[in-house]
Amino acid sequence: MAETGNRSRFFWLIFFLVAGLLPVAAARAAADRPHPLTNQFQNNFKEAGTAEKELFRVIRRALSGKNLAPLPQNLNFSFQPEIAQIYITLLQSGNQPLRWGARRKDLAKTLKRVIAQVKSRPRFTEFNVSDPDKCRILFEIVTAEKEGDLKKLDGNTLHGNRFEPGITGLKYSCAGITRYFMPTDAIMHSIMSVKQLLNFIAKKSGIAPQTTRKSERIKLLLKTPIKCKLLTSRAWISYKTTVLPLYRGAPMLPPPNKKELYASTINGVDWLYDNMYDDGRFLYYYDGIKDSRVDFIHPRQQSPLYYNILRHSGGTIALLWGYELTGEIKYLKAAKKSLEYLQSTFITQTETKDYACFPFFNHKSKLGGAGVGLVALVKYTLLSGDNCFAKAMTGLVRHILSRIDKDGEMIGYYIHPKYNQGKPLINPQADIKKELFSFYYPGEALLGLALYYRYIENKDEKLRLEILRKSRKALDFLVEVRPQKYADLFPALPADAWLMQAIEEWVKVPGCKKAAYIDFVFRDTDALASHMYKAANSLYPDYPGGFYYKYGDHVYHDASRGEGVMAAYRLAQYLKDDKRARQIMKNMLISAYGIMYLRQTPQSTFAHLYPQKSCGSFRFKLTRAWIRVDSTQHAVCFLARLYQSLP
Repeated sequence: MAETGNRSRFFWLIFFLVAGLLPVAAARAAADRPHPLTNQFQNNFKEAGTAEKELFRVIRRALSGKNLAPLPQNLNFSFQPEIAQIYITLLQSGNQPLRWGARRKDLAKTLKRVIAQVKSRPRFTEFNVSDPDKCRILFEIVTAEKEGDLKKLDGNTLHGNRFEPGITGLKYSCAGITRYFMPTDAIMHSIMSVKQLLNFIAKKSGIAPQTTRKSERIKLLLKTPIKCKLLTSRAWISYKTTVLPLYRGAPMLPPPNKKELYASTINGVDWLYDNMYDDGRFLYYYDGIKDSRVDFIHPRQQSPLYYNILRHSGGTIALLWGYELTGEIKYLKAAKKSLEYLQSTFITQTETKDYACFPFFNHKSKLGGAGVGLVALVKYTLLSGDNCFAKAMTGLVRHILSRIDKDGEMIGYYIHPKYNQGKPLINPQADIKKELFSFYYPGEALLGLALYYRYIENKDEKLRLEILRKSRKALDFLVEVRPQKYADLFPALPADAWLMQAIEEWVKVPGCKKAAYIDFVFRDTDALASHMYKAANSLYPDYPGGFYYKYGDHVYHDASRGEGVMAAYRLAQYLKDDKRARQIMKNMLISAYGIMYLRQTPQSTFAHLYPQKSCGSFRFKLTRAWIRVDSTQHAVCFLARLYQSLP
């Protein structure tokens, strides 16, 4: 998969041009930024200087028992004795981090104090401080502080009390005790929101017992008189024999080239493959900080752990991408095992004349579960030539068709335990339809129908005609009726990426090249682009490529929406709209850059209890360690299609 020199240089040039990272564009970005919140991003975040490398050598030797050697000059930070709190953290696989901070009159005295305190901790002997391959060292220093108000902190508003996770730290005093929440504590404790921050501070300060409910704990904190200052810092971390500058608790990234896109995609596939159980299921959720598989949405469901059959099928599709890109049969075999598990959840539908089936899981049958399951089954059949799932595919098709109402509306659930006493929902009332509304399920189902119609041979002409007729009716409803009928449910940031993918396929079917369908895809693509942080309006250097609902929101890097934009790019190519295709590609390259910040790599997983368990996956957010099967699966599918589309 190696790139030629010319192509590689061309790719990098295009990326720099479109991402706005050339000097001229960077200057314009600074001028156009409506509310610049930071000017910290400089070239020195990309590579540790000689002085910083020497500082780490001095610190490691002192931790190993040597006297503190003279400190290097020309360090890439200034020591301000009135604010320069310094923390040193030891990190090693299998051990909880060992962290201590202090501030003295100068840098040398401060380091002596911190190192002495770290060495005096009972757990210090657990760390192989003299071995840089085993024990990593994190160094962080406060570089600025300003007055803040804990009660007015907000993560999505442009004002002086904005909490930007991984960038903003806090110095807070309560009951005569001063504590620090350093910027890197966000990545160390998987904190992103203000609520998470307040809950963390409430527990640390002892304002409420650990057993107090989170909401009550936060209320008690906000009623307590607390003095607060907002901090910024500089931080570096060792990695083997090198030293990496950190930004938001992660190493800064160069723009990805095509080779890097490929490697990241396959690493994601490998994580899914390596975390697959013998019965065909995937590791659904993993929190690397806690080394826990109990997901945050279902914390009480631990035996058995919560699982989701829709996202299971998404993981299968990612495995199939691995096979398509590499030709390695192990991915195809794993995908088949996964599909066999999916098939084990199928139940025969009784009210249809011909055989139909639906997935039933967690006491529910979702339209999206049938749709994504069908997509996975079709893709497996096409790539393998194995027709063992033919009956299952046809059964899912008939089930999906039965869920298209006479006016074209697709019913989101066939069975839901809260409705109709858990029995099948046949002709549900309008209020129930709205309560079961989903932006995702209809598009997932229509993509499955499109792929089946276009690529799976079936001599049942009556069924094929029904697929075409009902799919067109459903598309008409989704594109022309639904925006008016459910106008109050539509967010500013479009969420119809699956429908965009479905339309990409249906437009290629004779009789389905309808202007309204095409306009829908490009209109949503334009709306996504208008709600994307780019260099010119980005609040932070790792924001470009991510989305927002309202400008100022904490960035939302989203590979699933990227898949929808990818479909728009392919549609523009199909329609020979080269100008539009080029513009869409520019935005996708920026999105890919943002997605790369969600990768879990050996360099970035220092806060995880067992870093090797997370490497290769993609996490939810910039400072959240949470990994779910779909956070990795969507990244794999987006990057795989992008990789295929590059020269």
